[in-house]
Amino acid sequence: FFSSVLSGHHKMPHCVVVCRFNPPQINLITGAGHSLREQTIQRLNSVLPQVTTTSMSPKQAPPQFEFRSNPQPHWHLQMDNQNCDHIARSNFFLAMIESLEAEDWTLRASHAMNHNYHTTKSTDSGMDTTRLFFYRP
Repeated sequence: FFSSVLSGHHKMPHCVVVCRFNPPQINLITGAGHSLREQTIQRLNSVLPQVTTTSMSPKQAPPQFEFRSNPQPHWHLQMDNQNCDHIARSNFFLAMIESLEAEDWTLRASHAMNHNYHTTKSTDSGMDTTRLFFYRP
C-alpha cells in the first residue's frame, strides 16, 4: 500500500504520518522530491514530548526526530518509556495537523488500526497505529 502512495507516480506532493502507540513511535514520510521544513520538525520536537500521558524524566534529554534514509527517506521519533492514553493520542494528532497545516499541507484522509486482535475491549494501553495522509495543493 505505501509503495503505491509514496511512489513517484503521484504528481501531487504528499506526506504520510504514521503514529504507532504504545510506546509512541512516529514516522513522517514525504513523496519523492518533497521535504518538511526544519521549523516543522523543531516544533514537533518541542510539542510532542509534552503531550504524552507519562511525564518525561528531567534527567534525560527529550527525544528528537532523526532523519533516516533507509528503507526510504523519512523522519523518525521513538519515545521509549512513554505512554499515551486516548486523550494524549488526540493531542499528538492535533499537534501533527497544526504543524503540517502551517506548512501548507492539507489533511486528506486518516486510517486507524487496533493491534489487539484477541479482544474487542478497547483500552488505553493497547497498541494501535494511525496514519494521517496529507497533500499540498
